[in-house]
Amino acid sequence: MDALVIGAPAGGLADAIARGLRRAGQDVLQATLADAADAERAGWLVAEARFPARVFVVEPPPFAAARRLLPLCRGAELVLVAEQRVAVARAGSARGRSLAQRTLRREALGHRVRVAIVSLGRAGRRWVVLGGRDEPLGADGAAALALRACSARAASAR
Repeated sequence: MDALVIGAPAGGLADAIARGLRRAGQDVLQATLADAADAERAGWLVAEARFPARVFVVEPPPFAAARRLLPLCRGAELVLVAEQRVAVARAGSARGRSLAQRTLRREALGHRVRVAIVSLGRAGRRWVVLGGRDEPLGADGAAALALRACSARAASAR
């Protein structure tokens, strides 16, 4: 497999990321956050994907699944899509978000994993870039941002 995509099932951002990778001709294994619920299951999932070069995780803080995957993704690129409800993602919560992200980056250095973090706010089926532009994005536009965060080629979502 070229990539492993972990996120909420059925029609969310993880589906759009997997679609974008497949359009680029890559083999993708898709899983839910429950599939990486503990270290044993996460290990099995990474082995089932044949230790992919890219792992995408779509989850809200505190990034438990991403932390479980760090020791298993040595030499791979982990793209964390930090997804929060827009009502929770207000300006005052930026400090807490950045602390969780800094901690994850520090842990990734110890495991020799390249980490890219894309912070998105979610309102229903629309996403906005936190700390960036205010225009809402559909699933494909948000997936294109996550794909651009790593070296994967994204199909144009315009």
